[in-house]
Amino acid sequence: MKLNKICIVILFSTSQLLAQDIGTTEVSVVEGFMPTIPEATRLNEKAAFADTIKKVRTQEYVVVETDLKSNYKTRPLKAAKVKADKIAQLYGTKVGLGFGSAWTTNASIVHNSKRSKTLSYAILLNHFANKYEVPYYTDLHAPQLAFVVYPYEVKNSNNTMHLYGKKISASHIFMVNLDYDRRTALYRSTNPALPSEENYRNRFSYTKLSFSAISKELAADKLKHHTTFFVSDLNELSENLIHLSSNLSKTINGLPFSLEIELNDYLNYNNTDSKFESTNVQSFHFLPSTSLTKYGFEFDLGLEFHYLSNDRPIDIFPQIKATKELVKDVLLVFGGLRHSEQRHTLKSLSDENPYIHSYGANQTILSGNAILLNLKRTDTDELYVTMRNVLAKDEVFEGSVAYGTVKNFAHFVGGVDLNYNRFLVDYVDVKQFHVNMNYYRKINEIIDLNANANYYNWDMEVYHKPNFTCDVSIPINLRDKIKVNPSLSYISNRTAMMINLDSELVSIYPEFVDLPSQIHINLGMSYSYTKNISAYLKLNNLTNSKQDVWRDYREVGFNGLFGLNYSF
Repeated sequence: MKLNKICIVILFSTSQLLAQDIGTTEVSVVEGFMPTIPEATRLNEKAAFADTIKKVRTQEYVVVETDLKSNYKTRPLKAAKVKADKIAQLYGTKVGLGFGSAWTTNASIVHNSKRSKTLSYAILLNHFANKYEVPYYTDLHAPQLAFVVYPYEVKNSNNTMHLYGKKISASHIFMVNLDYDRRTALYRSTNPALPSEENYRNRFSYTKLSFSAISKELAADKLKHHTTFFVSDLNELSENLIHLSSNLSKTINGLPFSLEIELNDYLNYNNTDSKFESTNVQSFHFLPSTSLTKYGFEFDLGLEFHYLSNDRPIDIFPQIKATKELVKDVLLVFGGLRHSEQRHTLKSLSDENPYIHSYGANQTILSGNAILLNLKRTDTDELYVTMRNVLAKDEVFEGSVAYGTVKNFAHFVGGVDLNYNRFLVDYVDVKQFHVNMNYYRKINEIIDLNANANYYNWDMEVYHKPNFTCDVSIPINLRDKIKVNPSLSYISNRTAMMINLDSELVSIYPEFVDLPSQIHINLGMSYSYTKNISAYLKLNNLTNSKQDVWRDYREVGFNGLFGLNYSF
């Protein structure tokens, strides 16, 4: 029985075994094989870790509509009231009054409209006057008197008025201005044998009425404009100017285009009692320009056309400016070729030198050689480069260098006749090299520093023009309560030339004199007692410099001014 069981187990445990027939594989060994290991690439010693886990900020929710079966009723909330910050109080009127040495008086009145979205206006009145004596001084160049020497009497005054109005509409901004400026300058000997002082006082009364319109168009492809019209008068029709100009701009095919158009009509000696023939000179200015970006530079390109009726028919000059920002918001460089012009008038010359000969200017003048001022146009063509560098958060330096030619460069030459020792304007063609530097730094929350310097070099002698000027100021602000502003100004030496206008004078002219350099240190202080009451003190020329500002016209020396301001 056991044998039968064993046979049955063997019978059912039989399995099939399969074998694989593997062929012979021949392996060839190449002789001279040199194993090499490639150079290892150094891994970065600093491991970088990155968190690849992203937060899932989605949330699924289901809105369930149900009835809580409650009879509780909520009370409706009232609308919240939002109040704006309190607007600072504005004062509409400010009055100032000051007195100082050298019989100095200073007064001002300002009245302006308060906040308005569409209409604003203002009126400003200012007065300044002083009076002092300058003792007669002798030097190697001063004329020698054989009789009694009398001091010089000096009187200056400046009264101005400015009316201003602005209206803002849906499409334009309209502005109107009325300006009045009256200046007098007297510098004469106190010899009682001389005529009254009105015969020696230079008076220049200037009035200007202007209108401007500025479009508020914002779309680049729409035409925008800034148009100005004004009429001015000097000394009751002794000189008039009629001016119309417009600056048009529009973007065409992605390029911005602008067009400057300017018309001027200069009229002189039209007052009824004038002994001189009236003159009429017209000028026309036309400047199309565009801007484009190429090779990383921004280019401003223009071509200027200028016409002056009493000069060459038409002048054409290109205007080229290339701008490159080397470091964003830090270093900016621009330069190119530029042209500028200025037509000199009695107004512009008297603003620079109040002691010019004023024949034909409708004022009391002693008879003599009546020589009119020569009114020409000065044209400047120059190559220039300018750099603006933000040195720190509150520190900026800007410098420029320019070289070019100046046609009809204007400078002053003393003209002496039997009655007056005053100045004429003369013109020369020069080559000019000009360097300008500006520096600003906010030292801390209290002290700032401002500096400006100009250097000129001309290829020939020019008169009453310094070749170097410098101004430095250090404003100090103590919590807007006390403000102190010390400043220093420097003017280098100048050369003065005097010529003879009368054959009866002794022939000592032309005479050339070197005017020494001038250094002025000034100190200004103001104190705000309240928001509407303040006081100020100005101390000028602390070095008590007493040099000639113009040949034989000496400055006042040390002087001070104290005043009060009240706003309401």
